[in-house]
Amino acid sequence: MNKTWNTNLIGVLASEESVQYALRKKAIFKNVQDVLQFYVRIISKTPSSFPTIKLITFFGTDLEKWGFEGNHLEETEGRRAVYRFLEDNLLVFKPQQKIRYDGQEVFDGTDLILIPKSERYHEGVSLTPMPIFSEEEHGMTQVEFELRLQAGEWLGNIAGISHEQKDTPEYILWKTSDTVYTVYGEFSGHHYGEEGFSFTRNKLLKSAPFDEEWLDDCYEVDHTMFVPHEIFMYIDGTIEAAEPLEIPYRKSPLMEKTEQRVAAAQAQTLDPVVTVDRSRMSEAELMQEFIRTTMEQGLLYDKKDLYNFHTAMKSSNLVILAGMSGTGKSKLVQAYARALGLTDDYQMTLVPVRPAWTDDADVIGYADTLNEQYRPGDSGVINALLSAKDNSNKLHIICFDEMNLARVEHYFSQFLSVLEMEAGPGRGLRLYNDDLKSQLKNSATYPPVIPIGDNVIFVGTVNLDESTYHFSDKVLDRANVITLNVLSFDSLMMLTKEMRETTKPAGGNGTVTLDLFDSYRDKTKDIHMKESELTLLWEIHTELQKINKNLGVGPRIVRQIDQYLKNLPDSSCFTREEAFDKQVVQRILTKVRGPEDLLKRFIGMYDTVTENIEASILGDLLDKYHEVSEFYDTRNVLVQKAKELKHNGYTL
Repeated sequence: MNKTWNTNLIGVLASEESVQYALRKKAIFKNVQDVLQFYVRIISKTPSSFPTIKLITFFGTDLEKWGFEGNHLEETEGRRAVYRFLEDNLLVFKPQQKIRYDGQEVFDGTDLILIPKSERYHEGVSLTPMPIFSEEEHGMTQVEFELRLQAGEWLGNIAGISHEQKDTPEYILWKTSDTVYTVYGEFSGHHYGEEGFSFTRNKLLKSAPFDEEWLDDCYEVDHTMFVPHEIFMYIDGTIEAAEPLEIPYRKSPLMEKTEQRVAAAQAQTLDPVVTVDRSRMSEAELMQEFIRTTMEQGLLYDKKDLYNFHTAMKSSNLVILAGMSGTGKSKLVQAYARALGLTDDYQMTLVPVRPAWTDDADVIGYADTLNEQYRPGDSGVINALLSAKDNSNKLHIICFDEMNLARVEHYFSQFLSVLEMEAGPGRGLRLYNDDLKSQLKNSATYPPVIPIGDNVIFVGTVNLDESTYHFSDKVLDRANVITLNVLSFDSLMMLTKEMRETTKPAGGNGTVTLDLFDSYRDKTKDIHMKESELTLLWEIHTELQKINKNLGVGPRIVRQIDQYLKNLPDSSCFTREEAFDKQVVQRILTKVRGPEDLLKRFIGMYDTVTENIEASILGDLLDKYHEVSEFYDTRNVLVQKAKELKHNGYTL
């Protein structure tokens, strides 16, 4: 299985000693096909998904287009010819991984370019790539560029640099028509799409001149500047000492265009079009209404999170929203209910969980045989379930807020069992034994069993801190656990008071009924996953079983992942590849927890210098099945868990 990284790397002819030490081979030799072969040492930063190797194979034939004529020479002379040809040059290339006929992995390079070494080149040089934006290439002035940076807007494409989420460049460059460079930063995250890069920051935007003398030691290739470590550290200090840029956020030509674009978007997607009848609207219209409602309420979420949440609500028995306090988890649930038009009593029930809850009687109540009454709990859950029973075509959402303030396995135990049952007449919540029915005066109102149909959706919100309990596998097996992304604080500027006040209330008449909601659902039972997806899950299961027989990816999880994937809305902003990545995080990695001795080979070891993980079984599997997904989220969680193993000795 071959893989190519569409990222430019820079290398230098490897020394004899380094190749002998790493591979027990010569740095330049003639192979069994009588072709000159040589090794190149990578000296630039590699993509996060690239293995931790430093030697790349090339052949004498790769050099011919650059004028090399030594391929016909015998080995000794051929080695000298390659050395003389490359001693003053660096090699720019895109790396690729190949599987040989004997199953061995080899790494070589494509799209080779030769560039001369700088006069001050030294063996220990290490290069960091920085993207270069310019008016000539990207069609905007420097003022417009700065305004776009400030607003977190799209800046344009840079092809030869890594687009992976973990490879955010800390600094970027602007190049003028007379070849003057300016550095901007520091950036903490980025997005990459059809319109190229957009960057996010945790600090105020700063800039500094890029010294002209530095160009003698840097290498510009395909709109990317490769900067030596010494210069990079100098840039780091210069930006740190610089004053924040004073950029007008509004009333510039670009901002006027942006305001016009926002107004147009509001007119198209945010206005309450009264002709939209919720009882008949399409799933795409529902998502637009959901996005509009979150904006209306001053909430800011990545659209992928909204699509992820909606897909989980359609396909899961239980959805859990996790994350730090203050990210608006319960508000998101309420916004979703509002988008669905759930306005009747008990259609949206928010249940604040209390730390003192120890069993389900605290939630649903109990039979008071002494006074011959059923005493429902004051949580509101029973009233919501009775409403759902009496209004079987109306959707009901029951949200347990701060769900893990008490032990979920205790107070939610009966619900966990009920949610495992197939929807139908037999699925219900038992309040008391049938024998007590004749003794209780209000048994007509509170029957022994309340049926729970498809019109009831359970949600939980959780904070993960020292005041809460962690979930058991029994809970995690039944839930999609979604961690909401915290977007850059700069993005809050798009939700100013002015914008929220000019955004009209969410419109539309009626409500999304169960029948309509079911039309969004795919309830087929056959497994529709791709063979590669199933094989990857099986290999993950096999490796987890080696660690502990109680760990693994059970058939229930496979069916639930398949159900989730079948229910993805048709949208370009949340692809199947991204959804599968989310499911590995939400359905599998939530259960991977324990001590370092058990998990370090599966998770890998965290390198504090490179901030990557090494020797990771799961990481290797993700690389092996790269056609399934790039696994950005999975790799980020993997790094976090490896950090926890290194610093704490365990991961949760």
